[in-house]
Amino acid sequence: MDHVDWRVLRAKHQALIRRFALPHPFEVEHLCEAIAAERGRPLHLLPMPDSMPVGAGVCGMWVSFAFADQVYYNVVTSRPHQTHIILHELAHILLDHRESTAPEPAMLAQLFPDLDPAMAARLLGRTRTTATTRQEQEAELLASVMWQHFSAAPATLPTAAPEAADTLHRVIGAFSRRSATPRSR
Repeated sequence: MDHVDWRVLRAKHQALIRRFALPHPFEVEHLCEAIAAERGRPLHLLPMPDSMPVGAGVCGMWVSFAFADQVYYNVVTSRPHQTHIILHELAHILLDHRESTAPEPAMLAQLFPDLDPAMAARLLGRTRTTATTRQEQEAELLASVMWQHFSAAPATLPTAAPEAADTLHRVIGAFSRRSATPRSR
């Protein structure tokens, strides 16, 4: 991130998270509940599907459906790392990171016939090949600021049914066949 005053960005991030009055000790689920309430929609935590290809390099992912946000995280890592992965994905939500490019609607209709093409485009829009380094750095900084601000406890449990991970597997599987890989943390 060239020519960025990290102190200014950090101050901006601190102001962003000060609006959340959370209990101490803090747990990630508390922040998820606060973000869900602010956005007016459920936010679920889900482990990455077991069927995720080994070596895919995906630690976490935020998927925004029309009805809810879902944050997927790797469970084959330490609890503090799981917490950081989730905080990083929550940072993308709080910073409203979006990608300006998306696959063509015709391709999306073929890949996901039961999904609205606009929603499928949003699901696939933030990928490793198109996510900006700036967005990743901003999310990483905000995740670190949240650790410090909230003294986050390294614990998390899934907040949605395991079957919900099947949707992510279908999205990733179809998208990886197009030789692209989901953006990871």
